[in-house]
Parts: sequence; C-alpha cells; structure tokens
Amino acid sequence: MEAKQLSYQELSYRLPAQFSAVTEMLEQGIVDDVFPGAVLLVGRQGDIIYANTVGARSLEEDASSSEMRLDTVFDIASLTQPVVTTTLIMHLLDKGKLKLTDKVCRYIQTFSVHNKGEVTIEQLLNHTSGLVHWYPYFEEIVELNNSSRMGLLASSSAKDYVYNIIHRSQLKYKPGQKQVFSDIGFIILGEIIEVLTGYPLEKAAQKLLFQPLSMRSTSFIDLSLIKRGTISANTDVIAPTEQCSWRKKILCGEVHDDNAWAMGGVSGHAGCFSNAFDLHNLASHLLAAYFGEDGFVSEKTVKKFWYPSVPTATPARMFQDEVMSSRDLKDSRYRYGWEGPHKDNGMNTSHLSPFAVGHAGFTGCSLWIEPEAGIDIVLLTNRVHPSRSNKKIQNFRPELHKAVVEAFSKLS
Repeated sequence: MEAKQLSYQELSYRLPAQFSAVTEMLEQGIVDDVFPGAVLLVGRQGDIIYANTVGARSLEEDASSSEMRLDTVFDIASLTQPVVTTTLIMHLLDKGKLKLTDKVCRYIQTFSVHNKGEVTIEQLLNHTSGLVHWYPYFEEIVELNNSSRMGLLASSSAKDYVYNIIHRSQLKYKPGQKQVFSDIGFIILGEIIEVLTGYPLEKAAQKLLFQPLSMRSTSFIDLSLIKRGTISANTDVIAPTEQCSWRKKILCGEVHDDNAWAMGGVSGHAGCFSNAFDLHNLASHLLAAYFGEDGFVSEKTVKKFWYPSVPTATPARMFQDEVMSSRDLKDSRYRYGWEGPHKDNGMNTSHLSPFAVGHAGFTGCSLWIEPEAGIDIVLLTNRVHPSRSNKKIQNFRPELHKAVVEAFSKLS
C-alpha cells in the first residue's frame, strides 16, 4: 500500500452502516461521562473508513465555540513518544546517524556517570534502561524559579536543567534487567535527537517529520515564544485539558504534562499537539513503509521497531519459522517506542491481534495500528477536562476497539 496524499478538504464525516455499533458506543461514552467529547478516525490502507465526533470540545462557559470538530487539535501527551521521538529516531537510524546498540554516552558524555555508561539507545526505546519511571522535575524548577527570579520556568534553560539532572542521576535497575516504562528515557532520546540534528527538538520535528509528511496541524507549542508574544496558540481549535492545581487555570494551548511545561513545552516524552487527520496520515506512511512502499522510513526499520526480536520477518514468517509466536508478543508489552496489546494497558481484550502496535497518552488520546490489515485507529478525547480523576476511558478504550474490529469484519 502507498501512503495517500490527502487534503484537509477530504476530511469529512464518514459513517458506514457497518460501524453503527461504534457510533452508538461513542455516543454512550458521553452519556456515561467517559469524556466531554471525542474524535474517532479509522483508516485502512490509507483511506479514511470512519470519521466521527461526539460531545463538546470545551466545557468552558466563555469558550467561543464548544463544538467538537474532526480537525480539533489535542494535547496528545505520551503519544508524543511514538509519534515524534520514536519516528525521528527511525529516520536518523535510516540515515546512518546512529545505531540502536550505540551507548547513550557516545552522544552525551556526561550521561555516563553513576554506572550509566552501558545504557544504549535500544534500552531507552524499549524501557529497559534502568532509569526511574518518573520524577517531579517541575517542582525543583518552580522552587528555583521562585527563589532566584531568573525566569527559569517554562524556558529552554529549564530543559537544559532537566537534562543535567538526568545526566547526574542514578539508575534504579541494572540496564537490561527489567522493563519499566520511563518518561525519563524519552526525555533523553529527545536530547539525542537535538545533538544529532543540531536543532532544538521542536525544529527537528518540524523540519524532518511534520513538514515532509504534511502534518500541518501538528507541533510543539514553545512557551518561551508564547511569553515573548512571538506566537500565540489558537485556543478556539484546541481541546482544553484540566484545571491545573498549581497553574491555577484550565489549560488550553499549553502542555498538560507538568515536566514538559516546566521545560518550556517541548520534550521527547510529551508536548506534541495534533489532530486525528495528521495522526492518520503518519500511520498511513508507517503502514506503507511496513509494506515497502514508502520512502520516509525503511521497511526494515519499521519492522525492527514494531517486532524487535525479528526485524525483517512478517507475522506470517514469525509463525512459520517459529522465531516468534503470538505468545511471545503477548508476554512483552513494549516494542521500540510502541506498545503491543497487553493486560497492563488493557488492550489485551480489544480483539486487536498480538501484532498490533499502539500507544496512549494520559490526556485521553491513542493511536493503534494493525500492520497486516493496514488498519489505523485514532481516538482523541478530552477525558481530563476538567479533571484527571475521570479514568473511565481505561475500560472504554478496549471495548471501542473491539467494536471497530467487529465492524471491519462486516465490511466487504
């Protein structure tokens, strides 16, 4: 399959009769307070098969428009990791700029302290680096900012400050010993991208990813430029997130993730804003690459990242050669920058195959891909608006994907 170059004019509501149960489930999500609003876009082999919205973009009384639209832009939170950071690492790998087995300290010499010298790029990607899961860097930055009045908060200097803290940090586990999701590893992957490209992460993403793939509604929102008045976020098209307890406002047009915000809005672990059309577009290019029909990244690289144990095999060959079975995939949640359906992310009950890859973001956004079927499922919600306490989407998401899979079985 070849990635199709679609225009935004082609983005319109598509509600095939076979997807009626999917539509009903989306509408029930509003009734059950799973989210205030949602966008669901389902594609196959580059075509948009289903596109629908439910509910409201914003619950704010003073919002100029509360309508949820197909092109509404969302803070995609940790979905930044596969969409931006991992895809850029794929691109740099194909260009010969790095190897997955390279030690991180080859590019960041100060990272090697406290026995981190053996950590590899591969281990950052599959969460086996031994770095901690998370750390509240934003608290230190806020305290330092308040005491020094240096204007450190939400700046590129704060990003460098976080990088330096991580460089000096100690591992929680021996590298390769344990698979534990780590935002910290993806912060460092973002720094590696900056070192290798010579650009700040947001410019590297714009130049190497968003522009080449015509992802026109996808970007980081650099808070230092907002402060200076150089740019402004169009909050009329962005879905708000939550009432932040320490920023003292409903967040809209600035990143929800606390650490990413303190770092200036740009990080390898969070900070990207996008819409359903652009995410479908990216998925279409990755699927085309999977079938060897797209030049953005190579077939070998996509398969290496989605099926790390057998980089050049197709799922059929994995079974045939007994190199990897569906049981092997079910037992491992993390691929390279992506996840598979697993009991720990709830997607093991979604009727997606063991070969599916995807990721979710804390704000209620997700992208899942069925490579062999050429299917991508983009679900974007504002489930944290106005509070992160609403966690109903954890049960809703796998059931919705199950309904999508069943709908495809009815299509000719």
